[in-house]
Amino acid sequence: MLAPTLLVYLQHLFSLCVRSYLQVSQDDVTLATMRHNELWASLAAVACVFQPVFSVPLENCARDADTCQASDRTYSNEVPRAGSYQPWSLIKLGSIGFPAKQYVTIVNLTPHRFVLDRSRTHSYQFDVFDWDDIPQGRSRQNTAAYTSKAGKNDVDDNGEAFYNIQGTNKGFMIRKTTHIPDDYPRRTVFDLGGMGLGAREYLDPGKESAVTLVITGSDTYGFTASLRHGPGNWMKGLYDVIKDRKVQHLYLPGTHDSGMSTISGDLTSIGTAVNTQTQGVNLYDQMRAGARLFDLRVFFFFFFDHLDLHKFYTLHVNDETAEVAVGNTGLSLDQAIDQVNQFTRENPGEIVFFRVRYLIGIRQLPVGGPVIWDNAITNEFFGKLRQINNRCPNLDQNTQFSQQKASYFMDQNGGKGCVLFLLNGSNLPSNVPHDSPGDGLYKDSMMNVWDNWSNLPDTKKMADDQVAKWKTVSRSGNFQNDQFLISQWLVSADALTTTALSIQDIAIQPTNPALYWMGLNNMSPEIFPTVSLIDYIGVVVNSRFSFDQLSAEMYTFAIGMNLYMISENCAINTRRSPLLPGARKAAQKLAVSEDGSVSDFAEDAVVNPLASDWNGFIYSNGTVVDQAPEERPGQEHTLKAGTVFMNGTVLTHEAANPNV
Repeated sequence: MLAPTLLVYLQHLFSLCVRSYLQVSQDDVTLATMRHNELWASLAAVACVFQPVFSVPLENCARDADTCQASDRTYSNEVPRAGSYQPWSLIKLGSIGFPAKQYVTIVNLTPHRFVLDRSRTHSYQFDVFDWDDIPQGRSRQNTAAYTSKAGKNDVDDNGEAFYNIQGTNKGFMIRKTTHIPDDYPRRTVFDLGGMGLGAREYLDPGKESAVTLVITGSDTYGFTASLRHGPGNWMKGLYDVIKDRKVQHLYLPGTHDSGMSTISGDLTSIGTAVNTQTQGVNLYDQMRAGARLFDLRVFFFFFFDHLDLHKFYTLHVNDETAEVAVGNTGLSLDQAIDQVNQFTRENPGEIVFFRVRYLIGIRQLPVGGPVIWDNAITNEFFGKLRQINNRCPNLDQNTQFSQQKASYFMDQNGGKGCVLFLLNGSNLPSNVPHDSPGDGLYKDSMMNVWDNWSNLPDTKKMADDQVAKWKTVSRSGNFQNDQFLISQWLVSADALTTTALSIQDIAIQPTNPALYWMGLNNMSPEIFPTVSLIDYIGVVVNSRFSFDQLSAEMYTFAIGMNLYMISENCAINTRRSPLLPGARKAAQKLAVSEDGSVSDFAEDAVVNPLASDWNGFIYSNGTVVDQAPEERPGQEHTLKAGTVFMNGTVLTHEAANPNV
């Protein structure tokens, strides 16, 4: 046992070091940011918990313990190189001819840099294999061009890119490989086994199209990634993070023409799935895929062979007030109600916005113009909406909903959250009710929004317009033009183009993937839309609509934008980012240290209900195995002579794969 004198000396030395650390720490918090030595941060945390023993000045521990400070900021100003949009001319050529350039977008919504390990990144028979680091808060579109050289066997094309997560012992790998013969011969495997997040095989959906990997969280908070969906109630999982933010300072996924996940075909018109359907999954699965704002267009539908038979439908038409409307019917309102109730029953605590419009009648043979609703139809419609659970009646109408804190809505109905209906009554006559606040049915003027629709027939032009508008909305300083901004990340092609290429393929090949490289790299903690409204949420391969075949890019992106990006904006988020080491744990400790009481660290550790802990494998057809197979698609045990490493090494003979 150490002599008492030596113990006193060591205690004194430790105290001096810790006090010195605290004095030079810019944020005066014991659990410093990624830029500080995490070992000393941890030791300082212990010293503050046992403050009387180590004589650490309490004010150094307590000051700004859980306050967001500019010195904590990890968001990188380094902008990766610009990506490329898929030419629309290639949309229908995915399986014609093998050589192709494929893109892999990696989104980093963490406080750690993703560092490319060039000594482990290699390729065989790729004309281009271009990868690089991913800074914090940024994304990079990486390129893998399969060989076009004569005499090569496409079956042998393989490459691996390996990333280390800076400041941790974790990493992940991306494999580019082939599966021949197949309608989708080019494959991408995201292997996050080194993070405890499993692996997934993706079909490359088309030539010069992208697959996307989104990672958020941190080493201390836990990571989650877009390989699969987590809990449906992701907002409740972030309650402590977002509860004090204004609704317009959240980031929410939204879906365009949300009821058009099917063509029910009751309208006698030329609207078909390729030119009228806008979603691949129903409202229940859209919600599970992360969506929280829905564009619902409701008609009162008259069947021409049964004039006394009528029904409320969602509808997508060119003009709801036209003499001859062109489009078709989607979900019935009854189906929509059942799906919403199923989701909220299983996933309490969310804020769900329905922006409801059209509210007009149409005949099965859509000629002769619209039918204006009377009191009977309007009251029947309101009666339908009263069947929705977790509505929020009698809310404060003196404050715009967008200005309310998220917790105002999330705490309603005993913590079950809110389903908010915002009705656009522009087609309703003045002598019928336009709202019913006592039933939780409000005019859309209760939440003024900037609904930015570019109305452009080209992905790049649309994207340029959207990001330009984002940058006019200030989320800091004087908050000039700060508002609830809906960014319609979708194109408006004419009927001939959508019939030839399909709304689905235009969405999932050139348009949705661009949000994750072009969109994100024009966002920052101070620049972001409130909602990204998209077509075909979750769908990455044409007509693969089962939930297990969906990908969780938008779900994970929403979590990351709220958890990482907006948490670094101290004008919005006054508390210390939960992703920094021990942020909340420090605050909890310091809150009890003054009275001398100390609780166990494990009890106060930040628990991330959205972090994954799974190491299985998801095959491209949606099959899930909970135990990762020894032989993973694209994994080569032996590298061929001619394999090129990104550090400049070229194999002159076969060698064992260092990544296996």
